[in-house]
Amino acid sequence: MRSQGLGLFAPLRQRNFRFYYAGAVLAMVGSQLTLIAFPWLVLKVTGDPLAMGLVFAVEGIPRAAFMIFGGAFTDRFSPRTVLLVSTALRGAVMLLLGSLTLADVVSTPLIFAAALVFGVLDAFAFPASSAFVPRLLDASQLPAGNALIQGVNQITTMVGPAAAGLVIAGFAGYALGDGAAANTSAAADLPGIAAVFIFVGLAFAVALGLLSLVTAGGRTGPLACFSARQILNEVGEGFSAMWNDLPVRIITLVFTIFTLFWRGPYLVGVPVLCEMRFEQGALAFGFFGSAMGLGALFGTIFAGALARPGARWFGLLILIDTAVLGCSFLVYAQADTIAPALAATVLAGLFDGYMVVLLISWLQTRVPGELMGRVMSMIMFFNSGLAPVSAAGAGVLISLSLTGMFMGAGGLLVTLSLVGLSIPVVRTLGMENADSADGFQRLADVSPAATRPDTLGSNRG
Repeated sequence: MRSQGLGLFAPLRQRNFRFYYAGAVLAMVGSQLTLIAFPWLVLKVTGDPLAMGLVFAVEGIPRAAFMIFGGAFTDRFSPRTVLLVSTALRGAVMLLLGSLTLADVVSTPLIFAAALVFGVLDAFAFPASSAFVPRLLDASQLPAGNALIQGVNQITTMVGPAAAGLVIAGFAGYALGDGAAANTSAAADLPGIAAVFIFVGLAFAVALGLLSLVTAGGRTGPLACFSARQILNEVGEGFSAMWNDLPVRIITLVFTIFTLFWRGPYLVGVPVLCEMRFEQGALAFGFFGSAMGLGALFGTIFAGALARPGARWFGLLILIDTAVLGCSFLVYAQADTIAPALAATVLAGLFDGYMVVLLISWLQTRVPGELMGRVMSMIMFFNSGLAPVSAAGAGVLISLSLTGMFMGAGGLLVTLSLVGLSIPVVRTLGMENADSADGFQRLADVSPAATRPDTLGSNRG
C-alpha cells in the first residue's frame, strides 16, 4: 500500500513518483531551453525574422494536431511506454541537431524537420504525462504531486529561456559586463546553440534512465489489434467520453473560451503594450513573464498545500478565475504605468495556477484509467489547439486598437463569467449533489447500474 502522507512534498516519498518527477524536471528544463535555441538558430542561419516565427508554427501546429492521437496511443500502449519512447526520440533529435550545428553543417530544412519531429513527439509525451501521474499516486496526493510538477514548470518557464541565452552568449564570447561583443557574427553563436541542444539531449537521456526505473504505469491487460481504423475509433471514444460527461464538457468549454479570448490576446497584446506604453520596453515584457510565472508558482504551491474545496465549488472557482483574467485585461487597457499591470498579472497568475492544479487533479481522479490519455488529450487540444486562431484574431484587432482589443476581450471574459454564475448547471458543473467531501470520486469504481448519463462511466464502450 502507498503512503497516505500529507503535505506538499509527501508524493516524493513514493519511489516511483520520485523517479518520474526527476525525469519530468529534466524534460521540462530541456523543452524550455529549446524555445530559445530553435528560433535563434533559424535567425542565425537564415537572417530572416519570418523564418524565426515559422519555426514556432512548425513545432506548435503538429503538436496540437497530433495530441489527440497521442492520447489514444497512451491508453493503448500505457503512459510509461509512450513516455519512454518519446523521451528517447526527443533526446536523439536534440543530440543529432546539436552535433550538426557544432560541425556547422546545419541547414534551414534540417532545422524545420527537427522542430516538426520534436513537436510531434511532444504531442505524445504531454497526454502520457498527465495519464502517468494518477498511476503513481493515491488520489489524496494528486494535488500535491501536480503542484510539484506545475511549480517546476513555472520556474523553468521563468529561468529556462534566460539560461539558454546566457549559454549562447557565453560561447559567443560576449562581454556581458560592459555590453560589448567580442564577436557578433552568425557563426559565433553556433557553438553556444549547439551546446544548448547537446545539453538538452543529454538531459533527455538522463530522464530516460530515470523513467526506466519507474515500475508502475505499464500495461495491465492484453494489447488489442492495431490498425488505423481502430486508432480513429479510440480517438472517437475519447471525444465521446469527454463530451458525455457534463462536468468535463463544461470544463473543456471554459478552457476553449480561455484559449480564444485570453491566450491569444495575452501572447500578442502584451509585447505590443510594452512597446507602445511602457518606457522599459523589452525589459517590461520580461517583467510580465516573471510576474505571471511568480503568481502561478504561488498558486500551485497553495493548491498543493491547502485543503481542497468540495467539488460543488469547482464551477464557482472556475468562473472567478475567468473573471480575474478578464479584469487583468481591463487593467492593461487603462494602464499608463507598468506597476498596476504587473499587479494584475501576478493576481491572474495566482488564481490560474491554483485552478490548474485543482482541475488536473480532479480530472485525473474522475476519468477512468482506460480513458485517461484520450480524455486528457482532448482537453489539451481544446486548451492549446485553438491558440494560433486566437493569436491571429488578436493581431487583427490590435491593428485596429490595442486598448479596444484588451477592453473587448476582458469585458467578454467578465461578462461570460457573470452569465455563468446565473446558470446553476454551469455554476456547479452539474454536480449539485456531489457527495464526496473532498470532491474526488473515481468513476471506474461506480457500478454500471449506478452510473448517470453525466458521467464518463456511461460511455466506456
